[in-house]
Amino acid sequence: MKNINLSPLEGIEVEGFGTIAFGNMKAEVIKLLGEPSSIYGEQLFYDELELRIDLNAAGKVEFIECTYGPFCERTVPYIYGQRAFELPGEQLFALLLEKNNGRIDDSEREYGTSFLEISTGIYRSFAPADVLESIEESKAEGCYEEDKEWLEEDMAKARHYWTIGIGVENYYSS
Repeated sequence: MKNINLSPLEGIEVEGFGTIAFGNMKAEVIKLLGEPSSIYGEQLFYDELELRIDLNAAGKVEFIECTYGPFCERTVPYIYGQRAFELPGEQLFALLLEKNNGRIDDSEREYGTSFLEISTGIYRSFAPADVLESIEESKAEGCYEEDKEWLEEDMAKARHYWTIGIGVENYYSS
């Protein structure tokens, strides 16, 4: 497992590779990390590092996202000294809220929040309330016992955020 330290408004440090700063050119990223697993437009995907790196129109790094949470297999993303995906969702939210010390976009609070002052965003596709609703539906339909294993897996996943991304200043404001 490789540690990845996310530094909002600055970039990331990838254990064994080095630092990628916002504003680095695509060629600098490739020199440091090697060829991406795939490229989609201006997005570089590094599956082995569980990362996505977005470039702006000038080919400079503007956004970096850890995409394999909450159960990363190859990396351990850290933010502010904490293991981002091991923190329960509410604790990660509270940490980022404290560090942000200002405006947030929480219009979809249960699924994702953008912390505008530190250009950091967190996201998950479903929240614990969604899984509880599925459990109730499954019980009402009489199939809870056969669905129980995957519902418990969903609940474990829903308790955490699944992606954490950092961007250049005002990334989430535009």
